[in-house]
Amino acid sequence: MSDQSRLFLAAVLMLGVLLVSWFVTGKNSSQGSVETTISSQQTQQVAQIPEQEPENTEEQDIQNDPVPMQPAEDPQNYEQKRVTVIVSGDNPGETIVVARLSTTGGAVESWILQDYKDHPDQQINQLVDLVENPWLISEDQDGTPVLFEYSGPDTVYVGEQGATVTFVSGTSTKTFVFEQEFYGFRLEKSGLDITSSLGAGTIPVTEEQTTTNGYFTASWYTNKHKKKNSEKIEGLESTGNVSWIASSSKYFTVILMPETMERADGYVAPGEGGSAYIALDDNMITVYAGPKAYGLLSDLGRSTTDMIDFGWPIIRWIGKLIFLFLTTVLSFVTNWGLRIVILAFALKILLSPLTTKSYVSMQKMQKIQPAMQEIQKKYAKDPKTQQSEMQKLYKEKGVNPLGGCLPMLLQMPVFFAMYRVLANMVELRGAGFILWINDLSRPEMILHFQTKVLGLEGIGLMALLLGVIMFLQQKLTGTSGTGSAAQQQKMMMYMMPVFMTFLFMRFASGLTLYWLVFNILTLIHQELIKKKLASDQADGTAK
Repeated sequence: MSDQSRLFLAAVLMLGVLLVSWFVTGKNSSQGSVETTISSQQTQQVAQIPEQEPENTEEQDIQNDPVPMQPAEDPQNYEQKRVTVIVSGDNPGETIVVARLSTTGGAVESWILQDYKDHPDQQINQLVDLVENPWLISEDQDGTPVLFEYSGPDTVYVGEQGATVTFVSGTSTKTFVFEQEFYGFRLEKSGLDITSSLGAGTIPVTEEQTTTNGYFTASWYTNKHKKKNSEKIEGLESTGNVSWIASSSKYFTVILMPETMERADGYVAPGEGGSAYIALDDNMITVYAGPKAYGLLSDLGRSTTDMIDFGWPIIRWIGKLIFLFLTTVLSFVTNWGLRIVILAFALKILLSPLTTKSYVSMQKMQKIQPAMQEIQKKYAKDPKTQQSEMQKLYKEKGVNPLGGCLPMLLQMPVFFAMYRVLANMVELRGAGFILWINDLSRPEMILHFQTKVLGLEGIGLMALLLGVIMFLQQKLTGTSGTGSAAQQQKMMMYMMPVFMTFLFMRFASGLTLYWLVFNILTLIHQELIKKKLASDQADGTAK
């Protein structure tokens, strides 16, 4: 097998990794379409968000102590109350969450994330509301919601001192404790069932082009992180003692964490076509309801960052380094597309020794092709001697037959880590780059189809450019061998760029941008190496 064939084999192996990643872990990124209609109730919730805080700042930090009350004896005369909770951010005037609590069941009826647009690829002024169905409903023994009373203000602002909302039913209380800058609250219950749960279908679909298959998951942490796709959970299952349990979509999650003990009993159940049911047994829990952002989950602790899928163990560590480089070292760059371009330059510099070694080895292998063919022809009927003579030739010429493809294979973990990072970063959701590239988490399309063609929604310019670059790389590299081997190499020269173009038209545009820039730099690097080798050979001939 020639070095060029080995190079093609390495590329095929790389395609195999991409295909496995696509069909096993990446199905939810760009297939199908879920028709999601925003209800009029959700639209009204967004309309109720106050445009500014009241001038009296003393009202911003309200503590509502429990007030003993009698429950409503006649449910028909019960007057339901709703409390709007506005959680402020770190910057003056910033709001991160607008929530609505109900005295019926003490439920969370609305949880609107102010920094995240619902279906970001659509031109609608709608924010993400993580409540598709009410959360954390407290029920009586007969399964009916507990009817609480509430005596505080209708709107509670959460400032530096935090805020508390308490619902009372007889001697039973349900208290929500909020903190500034936190996507969640602490829930304390007294005289009520200790189990807190999120029903099936609680979390909504927030992306336009996706499928529910693999989109929703239940995850928890015992001695390690575990997860199941919502549709693969069989009935009500106990997870055992957990340090946290969560129901998640691709980019958002609701986590329940026990507070009276390190671990508590958790449960999961099927999502019935939506997000999974989760429950936790503790009368004091911390609830996180927000984006699956690494920094926020890291502050939460308890290994909650494990729910962000950066890949297998080795790949995961590489992915974390790439993620930290993007989010910390390049934090001064406001455009995420530009960050990815800088990352491509940085990784190209880091991996350039491997590229140089691979290309030089390939050139050496091309030079000894005539001698190799002569040996193959001479010892065609004696494979053992043929192999022995080949090894002598390699040793004499200082050639490593694996030198061309091995460095390329070593780069694959980095590429695979890039795929996992860019496919799961909520920071890229709705983040634009230039012109028509307005969402780096979605495939880039300059031409949209009316209906899908071979599973594609449109044509991406970057993917087309990537195919052209790959073709030029192979064309400039040249082919080696004769006969059928040369024909196979020529066929691969045309087929591989087409196949890769097709794949990248389905990948997130952030990944396509990275791989395009990286391959342009690789093409330039190869030309520089080629010129240097030619110059060194000319100098040697002259001497």
